[in-house]
Amino acid sequence: MTHDDLETAVPLYAAGALDRIERQALDVHLLSGCLSCRATLKEYQAVAVTLPFGLTLIPPPRTLKGKIMSSRLSLPATEPETPSSPKQSLEPGEWMKHLFPPSSPPASSFGWALGMVVFVVLIILVVFGWTSSTHIAEDTEKLARLQSQAEETGLQLATLRQQLSERDETLAQTREELQRRVAELAEVRDQLIQREAELEELKAQLAQGNGRSANIP
Repeated sequence: MTHDDLETAVPLYAAGALDRIERQALDVHLLSGCLSCRATLKEYQAVAVTLPFGLTLIPPPRTLKGKIMSSRLSLPATEPETPSSPKQSLEPGEWMKHLFPPSSPPASSFGWALGMVVFVVLIILVVFGWTSSTHIAEDTEKLARLQSQAEETGLQLATLRQQLSERDETLAQTREELQRRVAELAEVRDQLIQREAELEELKAQLAQGNGRSANIP
């Protein structure tokens, strides 16, 4: 049976109108985990429960009792009395028992359904294992890629450190050269100050010499 056939048989299953083979097939289909058929079955079962309460009880005619009694009296005495068939009850409880007869799935159907469940579980485990192995391979590849990137970054950092150390050495040499030039400039300034003092002294001596020569008659 196809899925459409099984879905069409769901209302009859809820009403208890399927034969044993069709009911077993639908039981297996429901146990396999079909959510749409399960939801449809719940809806029809909810409707089937309310069906007995929608029936209208029709009281028997008043002349029925007299007819029954007269027919019993008209029978010959030697004729054995046949037990009267029980009147069909339309009570909700009896009607529901007739509508939904208690039935238990045979052992073979249960075993087949259990085998199907085990098979589905095995398929799920295989798919999960394959997915996990695929994810592990992808994660391993990503980890290797990240490690290579980390190594490249480490090499770049080492190169930058070497360049920084070289620049630090160059700056240190430049600083020493500047300090040496500053010291030389300080010495030159001291020499200039000393020369200026000597010039001032010479000027003073020249001025004194000129004054003496002017005083001589």
